[in-house]
Amino acid sequence: MKPALWLVLAVVLGGGTGGAIIALRAPGVLLPVPAPPVADLRPPEASFNPVFEPCAHCHQIGQGARMMAGPSLQGVIGRKAGTMPGYPFSPAMKSSGLTWDEATLDRFVTSPQAVVPGTRMVFAGMDDPVRRKALIVFIVGSKNPP
Repeated sequence: MKPALWLVLAVVLGGGTGGAIIALRAPGVLLPVPAPPVADLRPPEASFNPVFEPCAHCHQIGQGARMMAGPSLQGVIGRKAGTMPGYPFSPAMKSSGLTWDEATLDRFVTSPQAVVPGTRMVFAGMDDPVRRKALIVFIVGSKNPP
């Protein structure tokens, strides 16, 4: 008998994100092959915390946070501004010389354009010191590595 001829066909089932791969061994003989894992694209739960709401439109935070319109804020404390690999920071942010800590975040969140003129961050700032302090405490508390 001739060696078996293997053809792998991807078949999407159910119209959703799930799929199956079927290997055709010989005419009329189907063997299932496991589908590759699908990445979990949901933001980390910490990104849904109400105190993080002003940032959540552009940033994620929490273990597994990814870049969106803005960089991930997971592990931002102690990081030099404009240095997260893979994110296209503005020249202004890259050359700002800032290192993120509570005091720097407080100034920046108050008025991003005043602290880093030319930043691409479109957030106008947060005047309310109580709300800003709660946000900074939340970000500092999420200082686990990215």
